[in-house]
Amino acid sequence: MLPQVLPMLAVAAEPFDAPEYCFEIKYDGVRALAAVDEMGWRLWGRERADYTARYPELEVLRRLPAGTLVDGELVAFDADGRPHLQRLLRRHGLVDPWRIRQARQWCPVRYVVFDLLYLGGRCLMREPLFRRREILAEMCEKHVVPQVEFSPAVIGNGVAFYHLVVAAGHEGVMAKLLESPYRPDKRSVTWKKLKPPARPR
Repeated sequence: MLPQVLPMLAVAAEPFDAPEYCFEIKYDGVRALAAVDEMGWRLWGRERADYTARYPELEVLRRLPAGTLVDGELVAFDADGRPHLQRLLRRHGLVDPWRIRQARQWCPVRYVVFDLLYLGGRCLMREPLFRRREILAEMCEKHVVPQVEFSPAVIGNGVAFYHLVVAAGHEGVMAKLLESPYRPDKRSVTWKKLKPPARPR
């Protein structure tokens, strides 16, 4: 049985360029890790809160190879392709099984994966990020799973990418050192979140 790993966390930073970093969209959703093993499939968040029953449609994760553990973001997109966090949170708080099943109609969810921690039961957390993401991209291409998608990234050009992403209505950008290992439950300076300053109300 795969361990219930807690997510690695980032520190806040200003937009920057650096060839040793990759830059991804910071999706405005709910952070979640997922495991597929001999016990079936499981989905959980911070403090190991169990999300499995809240998103029954993600049982399709069982199509991934046994012994897989991924990190990603649950996201509900609006008609323009922008994350709709308020709608997702309305769904996320549901507990009644019938209402949860109905929620798939008014709040479809995608699971955007950005890191691979185990594959075939082998721990990859000490591998550098660029290698983990290479293997993850290959796995997502080989095992196409509905509602599950790989989070692409650009390397080096963080400032231009940040302005493009924010202009498109996203929350911000994640900057990650390409050589960084995965450090569960740690807030590391090797991962940075680049977000616009909060607007006064």
